[in-house]
Amino acid sequence: MFFKDVIGHEEIKQRLITSLQTGRISHAQLFSGDTGAGSLALALAFTQYLFCTGDKHEDACGVCPECKKMQKLIHPDLHFVFPVVKSAQIKTPISDEYINEWRNLLLKSPYIDMEEWLGAMGADENAQALIYTEESGNILRKLNLKSFESDYKVMIIWLPEKMKTECSNKLLKILEEPYPNTLFLLVTEHAEEIITTILSRTQRIKVSPLTQENIAEQLVLQKHLVRDSANQVAHVASGSWLRALRMLNETDESVYNQEKFVQMMRLCWERKMLPVNEFVNELASLGREKQKSFLMHCIRMLRENFVRNFGIEKIVYMTEREKTFSTRFSPYVHEGNIIPLFDEFERAYSDIIRNGNGKIIFTDLCIKVMQNIRP
Repeated sequence: MFFKDVIGHEEIKQRLITSLQTGRISHAQLFSGDTGAGSLALALAFTQYLFCTGDKHEDACGVCPECKKMQKLIHPDLHFVFPVVKSAQIKTPISDEYINEWRNLLLKSPYIDMEEWLGAMGADENAQALIYTEESGNILRKLNLKSFESDYKVMIIWLPEKMKTECSNKLLKILEEPYPNTLFLLVTEHAEEIITTILSRTQRIKVSPLTQENIAEQLVLQKHLVRDSANQVAHVASGSWLRALRMLNETDESVYNQEKFVQMMRLCWERKMLPVNEFVNELASLGREKQKSFLMHCIRMLRENFVRNFGIEKIVYMTEREKTFSTRFSPYVHEGNIIPLFDEFERAYSDIIRNGNGKIIFTDLCIKVMQNIRP
């Protein structure tokens, strides 16, 4: 991964390059940004630049042996830790059990999310990916090894917020007494969920959402969109390259989420409990990640419909499919109910994360929506 392949974030790239050139590299860095903003891509590009032994100025050379290994993600001094799932064959999983699937996914694109990763692992719908306690032993084993080819050993930890408490505590001890020439690059989407003692020992790099111009330019270059279409997709993508790509190939999940949102709002308006119960049963049967995806879609739709009420289309981020329903629905999302609606959907999302009973959560949510959409 080259810096030139990372969309936007020129200031962060230059800061990382300067840190290596001046020898001021923090042993633990936290790349914190929303899904699709490019945190993982930055970590990979920085690692290749660090390992590169060729003629590098503003980017890795791409031709030295180290660069060639990095481009296949097989450099012996690069180590990965990421959330994994248990299976019938793997009762105590660690990252190495899924390293081939991980490499294959990243080689396609470093702009990934948990949904894609679960699919790459072939996980069941209800599977929950975590970094288990057993991973800490694997981390210690790798760090005890001498570096093979580079001056540094690099460990990239994707989504450290998914660490079990015991694993987090052991990682904390390593960060407090770091191994020489060992670099930790933590990539998070929810820094607030990482234990504060780890946060305090990392140098935080805030990865902001991409600009509309960044995304539009890449859509023109990579996907050969005409400028007007690229601008429209980039506007709705709202800072996420991953979301922009999914809009180009409207996924089954995005269509399903919008259909279920429309169905939910109509059922709650009509206040027909029998159909609502059937609707709840369907949602409760989905896997946790799909339930979370649906709730996040609903939260976004509430925000967009509320904004649309003010007639400021410039800051409304909806696809044409979403706008069709919004034309008639948006007047029912207003300053009188937007805060309680937001609160209820966010509470439901939080309860799903905590493995709450889906049927109870969605039944309660529908009742609250009924009370607020049509008092």
